[in-house]
Amino acid sequence: MIGARLRSLRHRMEEGWEKILSSPGGPGRVARGIGAGAFAAMLPAFGLHLVLAAVLGFLLRGSMAAAGATCVLLGNPLTHALLIPTEFALGRFVLQREVHSPVHSPGFAGHLRLGHWLELGLPALEELLVGGVLIGIPVGLAAWFVARRVLLRRAAAQGAGAVSRG
Repeated sequence: MIGARLRSLRHRMEEGWEKILSSPGGPGRVARGIGAGAFAAMLPAFGLHLVLAAVLGFLLRGSMAAAGATCVLLGNPLTHALLIPTEFALGRFVLQREVHSPVHSPGFAGHLRLGHWLELGLPALEELLVGGVLIGIPVGLAAWFVARRVLLRRAAAQGAGAVSRG
């Protein structure tokens, strides 16, 4: 019973990807969408990944469906568990900041004010964003490049097959 459901889910996912890959606009449009989705998935925009992917896909004249699907595929809790510490470290390195944790400071009780946490949160968000962008740019470009090559080859093979069939 579970095996049949998994096969059905896999089949529907394959059909969905096939629709996305053969969407109007050609391989370039789909590849731009995939690159936009990969970039958006690397950003620390929890809950807004799909919106960012769609906006980037639109701005880059890419497939918004491909952007959304790629973003969902890459921007999940498992990948973010690995990305968040890396984004923090990279952002902190680029911004040349030291680690400051209020929990380890002598006057921790004084750090329980909302204003202090907001003050602490903005630099942390800035570090995350800088790290996310610096990781997202090469990931998005690599996804675009690989997807474009694969999709162009796929289109050429389908075109050659259609011609040889007659």
